[in-house]
Amino acid sequence: MDAQHWLDELNKNQILRNVQKLLETQTEKGIQKYGTTVTPAHYTFTEWLEHLQQEMIDAVVYCEVLKFKYAHLITLEKLNSDVNIE
Repeated sequence: MDAQHWLDELNKNQILRNVQKLLETQTEKGIQKYGTTVTPAHYTFTEWLEHLQQEMIDAVVYCEVLKFKYAHLITLEKLNSDVNIE
């Protein structure tokens, strides 16, 4: 499929547009901080893996926070519905 097809699909899908915007924002931050975009030569293979591990650990922590907040929200909603029933 041609590039225009993929652009059309991107424009129709809000999730993909959000991801594209996140990529653009992250790229801008990287350029401001490092003066360039991702450059494979900046790190060794092992250093890239270590960097990826650090990012993934952060993602796991964020998932745990969201699970905690969601469980708390569900508990509050249940308490609220129990109060409204009585």
